[in-house]
Amino acid sequence: MATPILAAEPGNMVLLAVVAAVLLQAALIVVLLLERRRRMGAQRLNLAVLDSLPGAVAILDRRGAVLRASAPSAQREGLGALSTQRLLFPGSSYLRSLQKLAHEGELETAGVATLLEDVLSGRVEEGMVEFRGPRADTWFELRARRLELPGGGAVVTVVDATPRRRAELEARRARDERAHMERVAAVGELGASIAHELNQPLSAILTNAETARRLLQRTPADLTLLREMLDDIIADDKRAGEIIRRTRALLKKDQGPFVSHDFNALVRQVAQLAGNDAQLRGATLTLQLADTSLPVRGDGVQLQQVVLNLIINALDAVNPCPPGERQVWVRTQRTEGRVELVVEDTGVGLSPEARERLFEPFFTTKPAGLGMGLSISRSILEVHQGRLQAEPRPGRGTLFRCSLPSD
Repeated sequence: MATPILAAEPGNMVLLAVVAAVLLQAALIVVLLLERRRRMGAQRLNLAVLDSLPGAVAILDRRGAVLRASAPSAQREGLGALSTQRLLFPGSSYLRSLQKLAHEGELETAGVATLLEDVLSGRVEEGMVEFRGPRADTWFELRARRLELPGGGAVVTVVDATPRRRAELEARRARDERAHMERVAAVGELGASIAHELNQPLSAILTNAETARRLLQRTPADLTLLREMLDDIIADDKRAGEIIRRTRALLKKDQGPFVSHDFNALVRQVAQLAGNDAQLRGATLTLQLADTSLPVRGDGVQLQQVVLNLIINALDAVNPCPPGERQVWVRTQRTEGRVELVVEDTGVGLSPEARERLFEPFFTTKPAGLGMGLSISRSILEVHQGRLQAEPRPGRGTLFRCSLPSD
């Protein structure tokens, strides 16, 4: 009986081997199915993440070809006009698609291709650029970030920046409107000073004209003296015209272009407008301007508004002082590559609470003040990459210091 049992053992071994192979194959199939399901789940998760992100998102390889992209249904309505389906078609070149859309007039992509090339090549890690859409009133923002993978590549996102740009435009318009109102109020405060300054050349014109008429009645007429009278009339007329021109410039509503100005010249023109106002108040306005020109870049009218606000505030601050103690100094200087304006007065000064709230809108220490002058001045300087601060003046009074980048 022992012999048949031993003869059957090889067959059992073969059977066991087959069963083991089948079980191993089944296990491998199960593992592969589980791995496939895991990968499909991860892929669905990745696509869900891409689709949930705002705008149109694409993953590019190191050559700029689209590997994966958000579904068209996830794209914003504003991006639909951008033909993003053509941008995000898998396998297509993102760069060539951009260039084609730009060639067809759908985009103004200056700087976009450069940014993508820099990110894909590894010259920069990430960057952002804005460009105009197919309509003049549409803007889009493209962000690109390099993938930290051995094969390189980048993640690119395009979002509709039109709402933000419009909000910024509305905010700028509102700020400019407030600034214009503040300029009108400031010029209104200088009304008596401007009238007094205009009265001087107009009175001189009248006097010279009457004198010239009497000279013409003489026989023979004194032509030399008559010519001098006419020269004086022309000079006084130009002086009156310059006063009107400076006043109209401050009342101008539209924002001017950012161009280079000599800050000394801007301050000097404002001081000429405010000089007579200082005399009428019994105050002394002293100019201490830098010996050399101080070039700055910006809107000259808005920068002059800042200077005018600071000078008027200083003159208001010294009003309660005795006549001999009403002093205001205006200085300009160059400091560490920046242009600095300092306006100081011998007024009553500011309390600690007032210094903390000084630049808040609608906060004022004046009985009839609007509380907008210093707030608008700081906003104007921020647009010009400038700064404005207030500090106590040694002894008595207040010192305002503003600085701008030198052009």
